[in-house]
Amino acid sequence: MIPDRSRAQELIDQLPRQTWHERSFAYWAEKQLVANDSWWKPLSTAVVGTATTTMSLFLRLGFRKVVVDDLHKLTDVLERERNRPIVTVANHESTADDPIIWGVMPARLRWQPDCTRWTLGARELLYKHPLLNGFFALGQTIPTVRGDGIYQLAVEIGLRKLNENKWVHIFPEGKVNQEAQMLRFKWGVGRMIMEAERTPIVVPMFFTGTKQIMPLRQKVPVPRPNPLKSTFYMRVGDAVDFAPLVCEWKATRAQLSSEEAVQLDEQVRISIVDQLWGSVNNLKVESAVKMHELGLDDNQ
Repeated sequence: MIPDRSRAQELIDQLPRQTWHERSFAYWAEKQLVANDSWWKPLSTAVVGTATTTMSLFLRLGFRKVVVDDLHKLTDVLERERNRPIVTVANHESTADDPIIWGVMPARLRWQPDCTRWTLGARELLYKHPLLNGFFALGQTIPTVRGDGIYQLAVEIGLRKLNENKWVHIFPEGKVNQEAQMLRFKWGVGRMIMEAERTPIVVPMFFTGTKQIMPLRQKVPVPRPNPLKSTFYMRVGDAVDFAPLVCEWKATRAQLSSEEAVQLDEQVRISIVDQLWGSVNNLKVESAVKMHELGLDDNQ
């Protein structure tokens, strides 16, 4: 079930354009979808590269200790010659997680367009002004509307990027969660994995530390680093290959009625997101053990 490549453009065409802000949003949504203007690549590379480099410095100066385990499991996939896109999934501790967590990436990758992520971010928090629209669009952050479901514009753009062999990062909890238990994952990531033209390589991740510097209920929503106390820890898991499951789904679906196919689609989406939730949760458990061994858990 390959997504209709025109659907994203149709959704963009339906966007309102009554105000300056609405026209700006529609303009940048279309530019982000296609991303082939001569000026797009250098400007986008500059925004993403500058942001991740700044976050590298922020991690060094804003935290007492930064520990990253098995980052090579992501960088190896990014740097090798690949014929499949990449999806990364992680828990979501604060509104500042992206771009902070990408400060861990090696300097050699921060300025390479093929090795920088596209991500889905809350439209109501990021796309508030025409200037911000341009900044976040060039920063490869796809505007997502919570509650609009798995067929909204953000998922269509995400699918387009996967079909272009890009890397898309998703926080499948769907919102910031600073509780001990992770939220169940939303189905959008399942649809993207299932319907991409080439099934993505999926890399799970877990991190902790950002909620300490950006609690949800603070009056001024800006990070408050504490280099004397705060610690940041990240763990990257083994890649998950859903290609066999997707192939089986496509073969089975072709033999079903429309109603049966819809039911199967839902079952497979649930299976995928449940497996991803389990992978990230396992990383969370492993991280707790490692942090205890390092004496870092007292600050979390």
